[in-house]
Amino acid sequence: MQIPLPTLRLDANEGRCLLSEMTLASLLTPETARRYPDRAKLGSALASWLGVPEASVLATAGADDALDRTIRAVAQHSGSVMSTFPGFVEFMAAARRSTARFIPVRKDPFGPFDIDAITAAIRRKRPSLLVLASPDNPSGSVLTREETQQIAETCAAHGTLFLFDATYGAFSTTSASIADALAMPSTLVMGSFSKVFGLAGFRIGWIAGSQSMQAMIARLGEAGPPFSLSSPAIEAGLAALSLDPALVRSYIEEIKGERTELAAACRARGWRTAEGEGNFVLLECTRPEDFQKALADRGILVRVWPGKEGYSQLVRITVPGDRESLRRVAEAIMPREALS
Repeated sequence: MQIPLPTLRLDANEGRCLLSEMTLASLLTPETARRYPDRAKLGSALASWLGVPEASVLATAGADDALDRTIRAVAQHSGSVMSTFPGFVEFMAAARRSTARFIPVRKDPFGPFDIDAITAAIRRKRPSLLVLASPDNPSGSVLTREETQQIAETCAAHGTLFLFDATYGAFSTTSASIADALAMPSTLVMGSFSKVFGLAGFRIGWIAGSQSMQAMIARLGEAGPPFSLSSPAIEAGLAALSLDPALVRSYIEEIKGERTELAAACRARGWRTAEGEGNFVLLECTRPEDFQKALADRGILVRVWPGKEGYSQLVRITVPGDRESLRRVAEAIMPREALS
């Protein structure tokens, strides 16, 4: 009797956990469990990691908590949030949760950011907040340092706060870096421990700015509950920041290499893919749900957006971060003509 292979969950961009089982087991003690969380402990470590003063960074319950706090602080009710569309669905969802108006700037999922269109929209609409990810999701397009600077300066000139999402930045070789964005005017940077460190289940994130943005960081601390981060999550974040940098770099390089191989396997079977730099591959498909089902029948889950405007011909496949799993998904991808 053949033992069925485990399900490959490649639909949510979850990284491989880099913490050992021993480390994970040590995170929760009776003392940790009984005490209210001390977010400042992680904030201090993040400040050292980012190279900013402690007052310039806030530890959050994932990047989505950072996003929600920022929208509530600057755009709730009468304000507006601008981002590219199609883009990360949470940007629009978070705006709507806060009753802010969402302003989309159309983007080709298989092309670069249109900097002229973005800056023109900022000048014309003057949004309260502009949110852009580099690399973005779902295409993996990047903003270079020069492009990010142009956008930041346009925001600063028109009273718009710029939130630069660096969640996927470690997987890119051409994107503006965290340090680049932190040095730019009217800019905050947010990130997550979900992708590189593989700690999505703990919900750990951060938001930071330059010294001139410290008042805004303090405001964000008041824009949400004081104990949004759990104590085990704080301990997990501290453990992640203490990992051997060589281990982290090795994992990042593995993902980048697998991304190249997976995209090549898709193209070899006739699929068009985006030139992305995230931890995933985006491909174009006229029947994405059939593509999804074909892989699900082989125990592989991929992301589609059935019935969602702007996403109806997209399939996103997370890079597994494991050679055997990569081989398995590459072999499972059917030729394009099989779904014609």
